[in-house]
Amino acid sequence: MIHNSIQTFIHATEAFDQPEKDIVAHLDKMHAWHQQLARNLNDQRLNSHGLTSESSIALDIATLNAQLDRYLNHWETQLDTLHAAQSIADHFDDKIILLIFGKFNAGKSSLCNVLAECFHRHQQSVEYFYLEDGEIVESQDRFKEGATETTTRLQGVCLGKNLILLDTPGLHSVTPENADLTQRFLDSADGVLWLSSSSSPGQVKELAALGQELRRHKPLLPVITRSDYFEEDEVDGEICQILCNKSPGQRHLQENDVHTRAMDQLIEMHVDPSLLQSPISTSSQMLKNADFNDQAMQSAGFDRLFNALMHLIQPALAYKQRKPAEALLHHLQEQILMPLQVEIVPQLHQLQQNLNHASDTLVQSKEQIMTQTWRGMIATLPSLLEQFAEQQAVDELYNTLTQQAEQFLSQQISDTLVDYQLQSLPFKPLKFAKHLSYEVIYADDTKEILAIGHDRLYTEISQSLWQKLDVHTDEVISQCQKTLSNIQIQIEVIQQGLSHDEQTLQQIAHCLRIKD
Repeated sequence: MIHNSIQTFIHATEAFDQPEKDIVAHLDKMHAWHQQLARNLNDQRLNSHGLTSESSIALDIATLNAQLDRYLNHWETQLDTLHAAQSIADHFDDKIILLIFGKFNAGKSSLCNVLAECFHRHQQSVEYFYLEDGEIVESQDRFKEGATETTTRLQGVCLGKNLILLDTPGLHSVTPENADLTQRFLDSADGVLWLSSSSSPGQVKELAALGQELRRHKPLLPVITRSDYFEEDEVDGEICQILCNKSPGQRHLQENDVHTRAMDQLIEMHVDPSLLQSPISTSSQMLKNADFNDQAMQSAGFDRLFNALMHLIQPALAYKQRKPAEALLHHLQEQILMPLQVEIVPQLHQLQQNLNHASDTLVQSKEQIMTQTWRGMIATLPSLLEQFAEQQAVDELYNTLTQQAEQFLSQQISDTLVDYQLQSLPFKPLKFAKHLSYEVIYADDTKEILAIGHDRLYTEISQSLWQKLDVHTDEVISQCQKTLSNIQIQIEVIQQGLSHDEQTLQQIAHCLRIKD
């Protein structure tokens, strides 16, 4: 039975056909999408017309535009990462590539060696290799196994004619170089084996890190390694530790737990949960201790593993057939669109909040301009009334008040609305009720003027002046509000454009995978 499961799997890897899939149309759509996005970002740049260059909002706009310039200038150079990953995929173009993924000490190298030994014992070729300076170097050595991080470079093994296992530096590697190397070549794989030790299987951090691979629509098989334990036994009168397989019940509980938590996490991350296969528990050490006999192959979980791998082949092959388009799609999603969503969109939102705050502040600014102007003019009004009382020169009084209002307003607007470049608005000449005039008091039955009063003039002017200042400052504030509104409209256009771009790219991805 065990030999049959291995042989069936080997046959599946040998017999798969790879009909060509027409992806040219999908590639053309993606290139067109990218070009249109670049044009939109160039054409829809924010401008700060109506604001001074020193205003905080204008400075924020300049910073955002400069960041967009950097994005556009570096988009082409970011293709280097895509080409590096594609180079290893091209080298193994006729093979299925499975990525062995997990944190250090998860048993990745050990599992690869065990699978290689299984193929070798069935007269299948086994060829080890590693990556050095971007080149694939063949090796006669098996993968090193150890309790610490032994994989410091990307290494792999060719099993039979059409299967490649890529053993990567640990997901939570002890050196930054390892993690960078893993990330660089993720795109080369057609499917993923996610390994975690049975001592702490399926940690949430690992699931989150694997979310990106699953968003790339690659099938994923969780493998729980080291599904064994030590128990005490007496041998020749001495107590010793004996390694044993965990019971089927214990393994079932762990597998269900990993599967449940993985499904919940993927749903939370908006990842298609159908890509996740049922977890399998294995013990490489128990298999090696029993020299790969049939009973150990079954009890150590490798019979189930080979059956699971066989079911992984078809979705992995489907991914491989569309891999060039997927690689470009991943680049557009992760290197082009995601930075815009993560960095630019929040900046746009913050800019909107700043604009709303500035708009609210204008209400206070208007009140301040009117109050300071009114108080300044009212303070000098009695002396002006006296100045023109003798000639009862009401028109001259009004002209002087108009000039005074323009001066006060100009100063207050300049001091208060420092962030705005405003068009000059002449203050309309002050005119009050036609019947208003100085109050002349004559001597009895004579034309002799005893006094000239201006109480009614003072009352009318002081009351009407506020209304006239309100009309003028309202026009000034409207200019400011229009400037802010224009920027708001520009932001909304960019936001709507990015939202539409995201939906369009999602539709392209859906069409690419619709037959899977």
